Amino acid sequence: MPLILIAMFASASVSTRAQTAYGVRADVPFDFIVGDKTIPAGHITAQGVTTDMAGTLSIRNRDQGDLALRTGSRVPGADDSDQCKLVFHKYGNHYYLAQVWIPGRQAWEVMKSKEERSLEREMRSVKNFKPTPVILAARME
Repeated sequence: MPLILIAMFASASVSTRAQTAYGVRADVPFDFIVGDKTIPAGHITAQGVTTDMAGTLSIRNRDQGDLALRTGSRVPGADDSDQCKLVFHKYGNHYYLAQVWIPGRQAWEVMKSKEERSLEREMRSVKNFKPTPVILAARME
């Protein structure tokens, strides 16, 4: 019985490692928010942890080691993307990671945090405001 459990855990860790083998890298010149975590400007990597329709994204500042995990879902109509980019929503001087486009894989929509949804509602009530999209070119990880 113990050998069966060890084999199950080993195969699970191998499959997880295989799924995280794709991602993008970009030099982001501003601090940005993912969920409830602020990631400082710098060399950023974004990787899909799962290949499902919805799953987890890992976003890391390679210089400082800051890491954020956030749920994402596939962008409709962006199957097997050939683009490599990070898309942010800008509200005033705050940037929120919105999408991760991974060539040969898919584009991921990052789930908005409560803070971003609240900010979006506030801005919409003041005037017909939409966040400014900021697109940064990335390269394969």
